[in-house]
Amino acid sequence: MQRLFAFCFLLIVLAALCGCGYYPVRGTADPGPGTARGVHIPIFANKSYRPGLEAILTTSLAEAFAGRSGGMVVGEEAAELVLSGAVLSYSVVPVSYSAADRIREYRSILKVEATLTDRQSRKVLWKGELSGSQEYPANAANVSLQQNSEEAAVREICRNLAEQIYEKTREDF
Repeated sequence: MQRLFAFCFLLIVLAALCGCGYYPVRGTADPGPGTARGVHIPIFANKSYRPGLEAILTTSLAEAFAGRSGGMVVGEEAAELVLSGAVLSYSVVPVSYSAADRIREYRSILKVEATLTDRQSRKVLWKGELSGSQEYPANAANVSLQQNSEEAAVREICRNLAEQIYEKTREDF
């Protein structure tokens, strides 16, 4: 019985040490719209009431495209593709309340439009509207903490939207 236990224990330890053999390989990103041809991402327009959203979204898009396409985000003159767009709207709505009828949690909602065009021919390769949302805690006692939570939620929404836009733009490639 002890030998069986020791044998099973040894097998478990060996399996844990060996793992499944899967590992990510760096530098082998799937080819997408920015892989073979550089993409330029000018700052998006902001049609919402909240300032600064366009900068956060544009930065998130540049990071998503650069990271997933092998770094082919380039200046306007070197680009074959241009990804442009606008922040259409931004809103904050309460989503949960305490027993004392105080807001416990908010949801930030961001809606954007984006267009991927060929710079030379001006042909639209992809166009779409997307929206994203993220909840964050309310903090009536400390407005600074609540603002920090809202800012973190906005950054998360922009990061998620940038990933979605990247995936959408490469669906037809």
